[in-house]
Amino acid sequence: MGGNVQDAAAALLNAITPTQVQEWARSNDPKEWANESFKITESVTTKYCVMHDHSCDHPDGNVRIDQAYIDKNVPIVKEQLQKAGVRLADLLDKALGE
Repeated sequence: MGGNVQDAAAALLNAITPTQVQEWARSNDPKEWANESFKITESVTTKYCVMHDHSCDHPDGNVRIDQAYIDKNVPIVKEQLQKAGVRLADLLDKALGE
């Protein structure tokens, strides 16, 4: 994401489209957000779990976090950070009457 937090935050913010804001702010249910995040763990890309019926089992061995793994998953991390920011802003707007 880069060495400068402010630059990284600005880049994430500037990449969010109005359509994404509408879509991500549509739900204000943390349970939906958690289920959305759980779906990511089931992704082959993350290698976090392997689904067997209704059970999420960790893959055999350790997941190697190398540059290839990071390159595949950085877009997921960026989008999750963007969603969190949009959803938090929406909750604050509603709570503060904006």
